[in-house]
Amino acid sequence: MHNLNFNNGKYSFVSAKEPAWHHLGTVLDHVFTAKEAIEFGGLDFTVQKQRLLTEKWLEVPDNFATVREDNNEVLGMVGKDYTIVQNRDVFSFFDQIVGSGKAIYETAGCLGKGGVIFVTAKLPKEIVIGNDGPIDNYLVLCSSHDGSMAITAFFTPVRVVCQNTLNAAFQNNTNRVYIKHTQNVKERFVEAAKVMGIHSIYLDNLEVAFRLLYDKRVSDLDMKSIVTRAFLNKEEIKTLALTGNVELSTRKTNMVDGVVQYYHQASEIDGIRGTAFGIYNAVAGYFQNVKNFRTDEVKMKSIVLGGLTAQYTQRVFDRLVKV
Repeated sequence: MHNLNFNNGKYSFVSAKEPAWHHLGTVLDHVFTAKEAIEFGGLDFTVQKQRLLTEKWLEVPDNFATVREDNNEVLGMVGKDYTIVQNRDVFSFFDQIVGSGKAIYETAGCLGKGGVIFVTAKLPKEIVIGNDGPIDNYLVLCSSHDGSMAITAFFTPVRVVCQNTLNAAFQNNTNRVYIKHTQNVKERFVEAAKVMGIHSIYLDNLEVAFRLLYDKRVSDLDMKSIVTRAFLNKEEIKTLALTGNVELSTRKTNMVDGVVQYYHQASEIDGIRGTAFGIYNAVAGYFQNVKNFRTDEVKMKSIVLGGLTAQYTQRVFDRLVKV
């Protein structure tokens, strides 16, 4: 299930040059501006807070519904301190980072009834590792009108060959910011834009790290051990330390086997197989292209928005750097 919003006879999604895997929404023949993203991505609507009433018309104190003003769809329930950030204001924040009026947006849309919105913009700098082709860099922004998530902006490098989403954070650098829907949200926009504005430093660090992984040879036996350890929880790690062995659940065993199989068989690993960089791409590729998720929204939250899958991938990255 894609869970894209369907409104006024069309899906709320726009992409540049190439259709998404679901072949829904609008495909433009060019990268587009924020104005076009709002128009063609079905994001040209506003939201308001409305009082909540019981069936006997009693007001529910300190609780409100968020409602789309174009079609009166109820998006969620929020508290009295929740501040709505309209879609146009979200793009205004985005423009503070990437440059106002620049045509660099590649996807935009919203999920459900419009409760979650998302947009991606391609950055001009590419990372080239060995002979394996460029890694494009994107800035991603997600927000919600249903109270389910803070406004989230982060950088993500995407390997062109397989389009796997790779998130790599560093202890001394920030590539992700969260802004809560509170009264000072617009003030936080200014602060966050300054933080995200150092993306060139982040990308330089990322390139150094990826080159380190590319140059690091890892045996098949060590590869499986690294992946297995990354999937362990705290109790399993403690058991392994005490006994030297741990019994994996069927779910985790299947994940490890799936990553190993992807590593040895996927064509996009050709040329980097046997390296730490190949292992990292295999983990990301398995979760992106093979593992089944309950819905595509669950998949996006797990992989892109810092969920369990993103945590697994990050642990693999951290272990590979230290090998």
